Amino acid sequence: MKRITLVLGIIFFTATVRSEEGAAFLKLGTGARAAAMGGAYTALGDDASSIGWNPAGLARLEKREFNAAHAELHERTRLDFATYAHPTEKGTFAAALLYLSHGSFTGRDGAGRPTGSVTASDAAITGAYARKTEFADVGVGLKFITSHIAEAEARTAAFDFGFKRQVYELNGGKVLAAVAVRNLKAGPGLSYNGGQSSELPLQFAAGTAWVSEKGSASFDLLNGPYGSGTDAAFGGEYRALKGCALRAGYATASTIGGGDGFDAARGLSFGVGVGKEGLSVDYAITPSGALGSAHRFGLGYKF
Repeated sequence: MKRITLVLGIIFFTATVRSEEGAAFLKLGTGARAAAMGGAYTALGDDASSIGWNPAGLARLEKREFNAAHAELHERTRLDFATYAHPTEKGTFAAALLYLSHGSFTGRDGAGRPTGSVTASDAAITGAYARKTEFADVGVGLKFITSHIAEAEARTAAFDFGFKRQVYELNGGKVLAAVAVRNLKAGPGLSYNGGQSSELPLQFAAGTAWVSEKGSASFDLLNGPYGSGTDAAFGGEYRALKGCALRAGYATASTIGGGDGFDAARGLSFGVGVGKEGLSVDYAITPSGALGSAHRFGLGYKF
């Protein structure tokens, strides 16, 4: 516990440096289950989609697992995610693809004249490894990131690290604690065709979760030193029937200060999941104020 406390102190009391961020799509998260629970998945994650939140969550997989998700966001923006995890005696190996399409829009020259249709997209390919140790489950991931805007292209790489441990039992369930570092750049920041470089959305995350047969509850603290500051996320899951789970969450990063009407619901998330014989289907909805709602659909298979 002393080691965990020390890590938390380093994460949340280190001086914050502000800078321009790029590759913001890396903060959108992976998987419909996690999205329905506000993204509070650092300690809770125990499936293949953990590769996007905390790679240490892969360490205790007992079966091979495929997980895919599709999200309809805003203004014709779509997010797709697919991952495969393969547990072995030496640990769990996993790979994932995250792809964000911004659709097409009208490009303009320096004088503001239309130049035709322009497309933009972002992608990240990740490889990860996780294993159990005496102290904690540990995981590491390496991701290769590309971003395209019309003919301009930017590329870079980043690491993810994570630790996760069961700390004690409470009311018939397990209490878990975890920390993760996401998007720690392994080279220069994103730079389009040699232009000005922007930092990746580095995130430090610490979380705790309570997990039982009837449901779970989770809480995360996140710090983004290059842009977003410190935020919190909460999530809950209740298994009302065998093979059926109801979910809800809240993330302060999505709220709008002083908003009203639909804006008051921004930050909330809701979802449901059903599963049988290794197959699972998940759905999440995240209200986004005047922009409408984002919908995520997930499919998982363990074999």
